[in-house]
Amino acid sequence: MAGTQAPVTQDAWRAWALRLLWALGLLALLQALPVWAPLQRLEYDLLASLTAPVRPDVGVLVVGLDEPSLAALNLSPPLPRRLHAQLVDALSAAGAAALGIDMLFAAPQSPEDDAALATALQGRLPVVLATAEVVVPSSQVAQYRQTVPSVFPTARQGSVAVEPDTDGVLRRAPVHDTALWRVLAQAAGRVFSPPPEGALLRYYAPELPLPYAHYTQALEPARMLAPGALQGRVLLLGQNTPVDGVDQFATPLQVLGMGTQSGVLVHATALINGLAGDWIRPAHPLGPFLQAALAVGAVAALTRRWRGARAAWLSAVLALLAVAAGWWALVAGLWWSALPTLAGLALHFNVGAADSYWREHRRREQLRADFARYVPPAVVDALVAEGAAPALQGERRVLTLLFSDLAGFTAASERLPPEAVAQALNAYFSRMTHTVHQHGGTLDKFIGDAVMAFWNAPLPEPAHAARALACAQAMQAEMVALRAQWAGTPFAQVQLRIGLHTGEAAVGHLGSHERFTYTAVGDAVNTAARLEGANKAFGTGILLSGATRAALPAGAPEHAHLLWLDTVVLAGRSAGLDVYTPCDDATLVAASQALHHHLQAADWAAALACCAEWQTRAQHHAPQWALHADQLQARVLALARTAAQAPAEPPSFGARALDK
Repeated sequence: MAGTQAPVTQDAWRAWALRLLWALGLLALLQALPVWAPLQRLEYDLLASLTAPVRPDVGVLVVGLDEPSLAALNLSPPLPRRLHAQLVDALSAAGAAALGIDMLFAAPQSPEDDAALATALQGRLPVVLATAEVVVPSSQVAQYRQTVPSVFPTARQGSVAVEPDTDGVLRRAPVHDTALWRVLAQAAGRVFSPPPEGALLRYYAPELPLPYAHYTQALEPARMLAPGALQGRVLLLGQNTPVDGVDQFATPLQVLGMGTQSGVLVHATALINGLAGDWIRPAHPLGPFLQAALAVGAVAALTRRWRGARAAWLSAVLALLAVAAGWWALVAGLWWSALPTLAGLALHFNVGAADSYWREHRRREQLRADFARYVPPAVVDALVAEGAAPALQGERRVLTLLFSDLAGFTAASERLPPEAVAQALNAYFSRMTHTVHQHGGTLDKFIGDAVMAFWNAPLPEPAHAARALACAQAMQAEMVALRAQWAGTPFAQVQLRIGLHTGEAAVGHLGSHERFTYTAVGDAVNTAARLEGANKAFGTGILLSGATRAALPAGAPEHAHLLWLDTVVLAGRSAGLDVYTPCDDATLVAASQALHHHLQAADWAAALACCAEWQTRAQHHAPQWALHADQLQARVLALARTAAQAPAEPPSFGARALDK
């Protein structure tokens, strides 16, 4: 049931510890696999995109050499440097604080163009030019980096080198001292926050773009921009055209379909991060792992007592808390991955599921092993499918019990070597076991040459009495075949006697810790055993009690084939018990049942008439019952005389006491 509490045992503590260790061990292994880093990067990209804040205004503005500007100028990159010189002069006149140019001037242009820009660089406006490094093959080493020389070596220079991750996404900030954003902030006289080790760029909400001016607007700010639009601002100039591979970088925002960003926008983001102290610091990897260990430990500990929906809800709540903690941490400037906790909880769930599956598998196999000796394979399969083991301490249940014994087997065994006796017993037990199982019975035990079986446990069997009776008759048929097989040996004269009784008994696994068996105990068991011995008094092969006859389904055909024999008192008992035996003579069965009815009603005349009918039928069709009919008639005649002599105190039909 969902949300139930389970008792805490030493085994539960052991299972808790093993699940925890397995989950954390698998988590540590998972983090070492190549798949882990891409998953964490994806998590970061999602959180960075969803938590992207509004960009703080720290006086940064981007001047973009974009498609509208190129169209207005009717030019294509690279532009003449005299045009850049005009731009520097215009920005200086507009009161800009500093300008960073994200363009490489590695090759000279015309002397006039280079001279114009060189003159502008020496003006009042601090200008930082971009430098970059290229990878150069070498015969001494596999490769090394070399800075691209600038045509203007005396100008301030800042590196525009960035290092995307292996998936091509730019997440990490340029932290070196010569980074363009850092040199530009220094040139502008701005105070900035140095990035911590391993710092990550904080990208801002894309729907609120950076303060931006087209290149053509910056050439004529007095005419094309609002008054004071550039006053005191730190400017970044760079190409901003959406051409793949041309200074374009994938960012975490692309996970939401925002596309790439140009290099100048990336450097502007780094500059804003530095001026606003807005860096994202990665947590030590041990921190999220310890959080995962605590979460998994809590789930493992609490699910020792909680099962079902409550345990699932606990895992879900902890997972949501881990995601919320990661969200809050990123907003606060700390990259704290929730993935270890989510993976740990998932691994714990799967480890628990695997453990539960294995335990259930072992339990079912143990159940199969426990009952394969007692019940037929179909019953074992039903027990395993049902999944509920019978009560080990024993449970009260109404059973139909069968006891069988081989009359004359002991005497015959004394005349044969032990090997021949064992061979005969094996043949006998094999046939009887197969017959019991074929009729859905539970084989309890062999006792010498005796067999004990019962029905209605471990699985309920509504027709337990009918199936037990059918089994007894089938066992007698098997015995006929066995005697034919034993022809010429002392066992050929052995007779099978069977007793059947239905009653309440305790059934379950009984015994010691070292050895136990699935068996039934109680007075009903003893009664069935004594009925087996009572066959000797009647010369029958099957004797069943009135309780077994009463347990047969109403209207069952078996009722018409059960001959009432007598009411007896078994050895060690005080109450009378009606006993029956199977009989195919319907006339004889009807006579016996009528006799039983008249005896109970003390109708001695009618009872004597039934005895006479029984005698006549037995003499012509069932001679084995003739002697028994004579004995019953003698008892009834004695009762009739007693009743005639003392009508005031009519006698009753008394039960016949048996020694065995």
